[in-house]
Amino acid sequence: MKAHQLIIQKICLHAFVSLFALSFSALSFSVAAQNNKAYPERTVKVVVGFQAGAATDTLARMVGQYLSTNLNQSFLVENKPGAATRIAMDTLSKSSPDGYTLAVANAVTTVFPLMFNGMAFEPGKDFVPISLLGRSPSFIAIKSSLPVQNFKEFAQFAKGAKLSFGHPGNGTNPHIAGMALAKSLDMNVVDVAFKGNQPVTTAMATGEIDYAMLEYESARPLVERGLIRLLAVTEPKRYPARPDVPTGKEVGVTPEIEGLTPWFMLLAPPETPIKIIELLNSEITQMMKQPALQDRLLKIGIEQETSTSAQAAEYFLAHRQKVTTLLNQLKISIQN
Repeated sequence: MKAHQLIIQKICLHAFVSLFALSFSALSFSVAAQNNKAYPERTVKVVVGFQAGAATDTLARMVGQYLSTNLNQSFLVENKPGAATRIAMDTLSKSSPDGYTLAVANAVTTVFPLMFNGMAFEPGKDFVPISLLGRSPSFIAIKSSLPVQNFKEFAQFAKGAKLSFGHPGNGTNPHIAGMALAKSLDMNVVDVAFKGNQPVTTAMATGEIDYAMLEYESARPLVERGLIRLLAVTEPKRYPARPDVPTGKEVGVTPEIEGLTPWFMLLAPPETPIKIIELLNSEITQMMKQPALQDRLLKIGIEQETSTSAQAAEYFLAHRQKVTTLLNQLKISIQN
């Protein structure tokens, strides 16, 4: 009897082990199949820290439209404005690293550590750069009622003068560049912050402020009407849409202002798989090679630019260092 029971127990144990092995194999197969599924399988969210209609939002929608077409899945923009884009970037950093939440960021993200206590926002730790997307060249612009016609005359007029300076918020590239310009020309500045580029442009056209660092497309209608005058572009080369406007270097603007223009970058949450980063980087690279797309970007004031993920991280950190150094030199605090 005992022998019979022992045989039955062995049979049951063998069956249990076999069943466990089959279950484990099925689970392993399921996990492997999950890992090998083609990305993306469902809608991808692209977070933007601005209202609809802003340059960052428009660029994000272009990127989303292109990726939707090429990857046969929806890439939908979700606007989360506020707190100098911190709300949007917090959303990204805390999202699952599966490629289904991305973000289009701009240059203000590099100064988060100077704006918010305890927020480092480091590449690799808080986000993974996918690629640079482009730059939006800034122009030194003045209201046309000032009695000057070019940068040389402005520099002479501004020395020791009390002028009002408008910008789209503390810590933005236009803010830092405009304050650096003021120091280099020995101006006494009344610093006026607005909520975005368009209010700055409108304030200049109505004579409320004297000068600002403006993106061309936001100012173009008022430049064409003669209400705003462009003195120089703060880039190493002249802007294709306005080749008549000299570069800062050509007119003697201090070198530290060069390159302090708004830029844009596509980001993913930290620990996003490298295959997803590489796929999206490849798609962005191909997108930015298209002449028709480049023309569309220029119409909203953006010159396309791409990079590898590693190059984007280096660019981000180099810009942070440059801005931090400038803010220290100018003795400007942007703490919120």
